[in-house]
Amino acid sequence: MKVLSLAWKYHPSITSGVGVACEGLNNALSKVTQLTVIYPNVSKVKVHEEILLSGKDLTDYQKSQIEHEYFEIIDDGNYELAVRFDPYFTSSPPEKSNQKFSKISAVIDSTKSKKEIRVNRITEKLLYDEVDVFGENVKDKIFLYNRLVEELAQNIEFDIIHAHDWMTFLAGISLKNTYNKPLVLHVHSLEYDRVGHKNVGWVYNIERFAMSKADKVISASDYTKGIIESIYGLSGNRIQTIYNAVTIPDFEIAYDQKNDQIFKVLFAGRIDGNKGLEYFITIAAEVLRKSNNVEFIVVGRGEANVNFEEIKGFQKIESSFRYLGFVERESLFALYNQCDLLCMPSISEPFGLAAIEAAWVGLPVILSTKTGASEVLKRTPKASFLDTKRFADLILSIQQNSSLRKRIIANNKQDVSKLSWDSSASKVLNLFKDLVN
Repeated sequence: MKVLSLAWKYHPSITSGVGVACEGLNNALSKVTQLTVIYPNVSKVKVHEEILLSGKDLTDYQKSQIEHEYFEIIDDGNYELAVRFDPYFTSSPPEKSNQKFSKISAVIDSTKSKKEIRVNRITEKLLYDEVDVFGENVKDKIFLYNRLVEELAQNIEFDIIHAHDWMTFLAGISLKNTYNKPLVLHVHSLEYDRVGHKNVGWVYNIERFAMSKADKVISASDYTKGIIESIYGLSGNRIQTIYNAVTIPDFEIAYDQKNDQIFKVLFAGRIDGNKGLEYFITIAAEVLRKSNNVEFIVVGRGEANVNFEEIKGFQKIESSFRYLGFVERESLFALYNQCDLLCMPSISEPFGLAAIEAAWVGLPVILSTKTGASEVLKRTPKASFLDTKRFADLILSIQQNSSLRKRIIANNKQDVSKLSWDSSASKVLNLFKDLVN
């Protein structure tokens, strides 16, 4: 079977669970299908789209970039587009601005053996002020991404389209309509989760529209499937849950012996509304009232600089708190090993790959009941994110009871061992076959 995947590429400088998940699943799918993958560029390096969509004058460096090919053919035969997206963009655009700017637009010349671009500069109103983590005018970027996908697809043979998360969904619909091929949407996260269950806007509308047009939707968990049914209005028989797995690191994890008596509690994830950082800080304050040899460590990034001082109760825990910012995957796995517990008080978590990774390494995990990972780690301690006292009591119990800690580790390792990307790929392939046949 020939599969065209509109996916995300894992990049070490981007904290992207969806990138890790796409890489793991596509590596497994490539063993059992003829798989072609088109990626948006996820590098932090300034690339073509900033030439095309920037409101600033072109620098000499940017001018030189115009001469480069628009499509990069990766060594494995897949494609990376010169449009940089962040898969966790969450902000909806603000009101339109009257600011003027020189807009750079691209015209693809498909008559050439190499896809070349001509650059047109026009002056018009700025569509949106700078609002997001990957440059302005996200709607323009989605249009450009769709245009490039359509251009590439003319020379790709495929039986089915597999599109991952909202920024690829409209391109998937376009290909479905043009080539009359089945479309499968893979939902790793939802706008309803990302914005904290409020202010759902145009991204939510894209997700809902795309799901109504898809032949099938894959959800990362039954928790997410329930949200798609209740909030997005899709019938449950059009949704199938297929869990993520652990991508085994291709580096050696440093299993250093701990050399202090401080009990380290880790929070790993994006610093945004749905991860429950404010609840983590409240939990820390509850713990520190009863035990003073506990340290709370936060890793991850947000859409803006994090000001912990503004979070209620932070001053009470500041001396026992460390924020390490973004860490790359190798450092994250080292942290899993060096800490004593992962605490995930998420408000809404479609899956929670960090919990699965931590369990695989052998780090005890406490989860919010609003996480997809809790369906996999069936016996790990869980609590409502609102019940910060219960979270604190569980942390103290694990700190003080080595037998409990060992039991949680053993149970979680057993549960995680049931997951594999090959197994997930087999379920996806069976779904594809049913649609194509």
